[in-house]
Amino acid sequence: MKILIVVASSTEIKEVRDNLTFVNKLTPNLSSFIYGNLNIDILVTGYGSVFTAFHLTRTLFSYNYDLAINAGVAGSFDYFLEQGFVVNVIQDQFADLGFEDKLGFYTLGEKEMINEDSFPFTGEIMRSLGNFEIEEIESMIPVKAITVNTIHGSQEKIQRLKSKYHAEIETMEGAAFFYVCLMEKVPFLQIRAVSNFVEIPKVENWYLPLALKNLTKSMMDIFGELRID
Repeated sequence: MKILIVVASSTEIKEVRDNLTFVNKLTPNLSSFIYGNLNIDILVTGYGSVFTAFHLTRTLFSYNYDLAINAGVAGSFDYFLEQGFVVNVIQDQFADLGFEDKLGFYTLGEKEMINEDSFPFTGEIMRSLGNFEIEEIESMIPVKAITVNTIHGSQEKIQRLKSKYHAEIETMEGAAFFYVCLMEKVPFLQIRAVSNFVEIPKVENWYLPLALKNLTKSMMDIFGELRID
């Protein structure tokens, strides 16, 4: 089985990578590993939708995969989703792509700049394809996500996003990953560990080590289910 792991930064995947056997570096952003009978490539895209879309599309043009997994950390809008929780993103959408005037922000669909139900969207939302009968995935809390390209600096903006989208988490890459995988018809999952609550940035309140530790455990459990020794 050939798996592609897509991450924004090498920090988010370092502990997973340390459990794999390195094979070779395919490109500056893409490295190949093995774990049992699994062939695992790790793609580091950089932060944000543009870099994710570019590097992922180029990689899928050159290589074929049975499964792509977007792994990383996320901010939580819901205080029920505590820092360290690992979640399964079942739907995602672009939350800062649209039209703004003095009355507020409107999505492209709301302004009829796109057909909000054209593939791969349903009401501008993209949905995952399922859990692929992986027990570790089925045990995770399923969540709705939004994707933004800016870390928020005002409580007003945060509240506006919460009220408009009713999402549980946000990331900077997830919707771009969903879009490319759906368009290219590649089976995919998005797995995120909560590192912080979405609030005016307070780095001292982030639990990055705990989030990465739990993300690594979940990823290795997934590999354990999929591998055959």
